[in-house]
Amino acid sequence: MKILKINPKKPEKEVIAQASDILKKNGIVVYPTDTLYGLGANALSKQAIIKVYKVKGRDFKKPLSVAFYSLSQAKKYVKFSRLALKLAKKFLPGPLTIILPMKYKFPKELTSGSRNLGIRIPDNKIALELVKKCRFPITATSANISGYKDPVSVEDVIKQIGDKVELILDGGKCKYSQPSTVVEVNSDEIKFVREGVINKRNLMRLYR
Repeated sequence: MKILKINPKKPEKEVIAQASDILKKNGIVVYPTDTLYGLGANALSKQAIIKVYKVKGRDFKKPLSVAFYSLSQAKKYVKFSRLALKLAKKFLPGPLTIILPMKYKFPKELTSGSRNLGIRIPDNKIALELVKKCRFPITATSANISGYKDPVSVEDVIKQIGDKVELILDGGKCKYSQPSTVVEVNSDEIKFVREGVINKRNLMRLYR
């Protein structure tokens, strides 16, 4: 396990490149987001996805969310209704996970067989630059043992899974230090799955 400091405002290209190389070889990298530290692996690789579940001790029946670097990239993999697009344009990049129907066939291990996928575009330059460098989406599940303390700092990560990953990118404490809000969006309806940084009242203003 290796820890590399990285500038959250201007991520060093060589550090991003090192992390990207690991992900391209089906390795696992811990990276900071705006909410919590994430456990990153190639979201298109069955082998890499299975590693993430094992590191977290996560139930395979619980799907993983995925990080993209832009809305245009996400549109290649999931379907946006008019309402979902309105939501994305208002809150992304930001602390929101939107569950949408897939248009790309991801490994069933990632989604637990569901036809939907939770997507994230974190408001964090390190996360965005990493996904952009990889050119493929990466897993965005929290970098902790399932059910244990939310990882808001590198110290939290090391205590729980430090010896189980190849690289940890240390970008300091997470901006919000609490989980993202999770919603599932159908064509004309928003279903709340988890209230996090963004409260329900702020989201529901979209209906007005």
